[in-house]
Amino acid sequence: MIALLRSPRLLEARRFISAFSSRFSSTLLSFLVLFATSHLLPTQEYGLYVFLFSIGSALGLIAVLGQQILVVKHYQRAAPVGNPLNHALVRVNFLWLAFGCAVLLVAALVLWILAPRLPSPYEHVWIACLFAAVYALSEYLQNYFRIHGRINLSLLPREIVWRVTSAAFICAAAAAGMLYGGEAAMTIVTVLLAIATAYQCLHFLKSEGFGWLARPHEDIAASGQVWRSESLYFLANNILNACSSYLETIVIGALLGLDKAGFYFVALRIAMLLTLPVAAIDTVGIPMIAARFQKKDTPGAQRLIGRLSMASFAISLLGALALAIIAPFVLYLFNEEFVQHTDVLIALCVLAVSQAFFGPGSWLLMIGGGERFFLIARAILFVLYLGLLYGLGRYGGLMGIAVAGLLFNVASNVAAQRWILRKWGIDNMATAYFRPFLLGGRSKPAEPPAPALQGSAG
Repeated sequence: MIALLRSPRLLEARRFISAFSSRFSSTLLSFLVLFATSHLLPTQEYGLYVFLFSIGSALGLIAVLGQQILVVKHYQRAAPVGNPLNHALVRVNFLWLAFGCAVLLVAALVLWILAPRLPSPYEHVWIACLFAAVYALSEYLQNYFRIHGRINLSLLPREIVWRVTSAAFICAAAAAGMLYGGEAAMTIVTVLLAIATAYQCLHFLKSEGFGWLARPHEDIAASGQVWRSESLYFLANNILNACSSYLETIVIGALLGLDKAGFYFVALRIAMLLTLPVAAIDTVGIPMIAARFQKKDTPGAQRLIGRLSMASFAISLLGALALAIIAPFVLYLFNEEFVQHTDVLIALCVLAVSQAFFGPGSWLLMIGGGERFFLIARAILFVLYLGLLYGLGRYGGLMGIAVAGLLFNVASNVAAQRWILRKWGIDNMATAYFRPFLLGGRSKPAEPPAPALQGSAG
């Protein structure tokens, strides 16, 4: 019985259940925070909070400088504690992160000093920069702990504890008459995120110690050069990811009004409920897939990817059908004015289902040496996306912006899927689950590159 409980399959299932439950709880709790702020703040101040949160989250994803991907790709989970290569990798992570966070802290100070001279709502952006610095560190630590299989420590501090305490403190501040506006709400969530991230930092130091602070041996210098090169590609892709995730809300807030930004942020978060299976699979499945790549087990990687993609798509599709029925009621809970934009929420649901259909495609490309290709492809697509965003947004309003995001998302995933299929002979779409070659692999499968050893490829 003990051997059964400790079997790899059961451990993987338990990790997936833990990751999925944490992600699901996180999303519900994020709605709790949004629900509290939308009801405790005037519409304009709620829109300001959403505007600042979007800017802070986007800057945080950029300021991590790709190190959250680098550590997942190269960290040797099977190596003993104190492994010199792992320590050298963590040292590189720390130097890049320190630079990114320092830039944000300096920007926050400058913007705080200049705040009285800035027009509304930009006089509040300093707190978004402060939030971004903390968020960048939190993003790295989440990925560091997930590669060790410590899912609870990866997800609970930020996804659960932070959101619960944010909702509680925002309500308490409102009851005490101290919730003066969107900036006050943003200050509360920033301080609480800093506390949750400090807790993760303590566990990080307990796990890694301080050996990584020492300069690495000369024989690791070649690896350091590869890591620095890859970090630049990961950084560029992070910029595109941050823009595609938050640019729409920021643009809406700046051009169409903070009230419409508030709706779009809520609608996008509701639709992203449908990507929870993808998030859970990314949390647990990517380290498992990376381990198979390191062993050059292409058939095993294909079977695992096919199953995960199909599972995420099926769950997402069922959720979308249910959400389409109750969408007006869900929007009414936040603000009765939001109900008139139900069609925009449906379009965003289609976007989420399309994301689930491609499974962990972008992650597979990034950990397998395709960062250069992905950067070039997405940069070209992003230029087209900006044109679509302007044109469709101008003539179609919120619906036009949602359609532009959908087209950009599908095009990016198709580009990643074609590269993965051509380079590795692996199909990451949900339909791969039904392909005959899943039973035994292709006759001459392409060998995947070992993520921990190879450099960039395009």
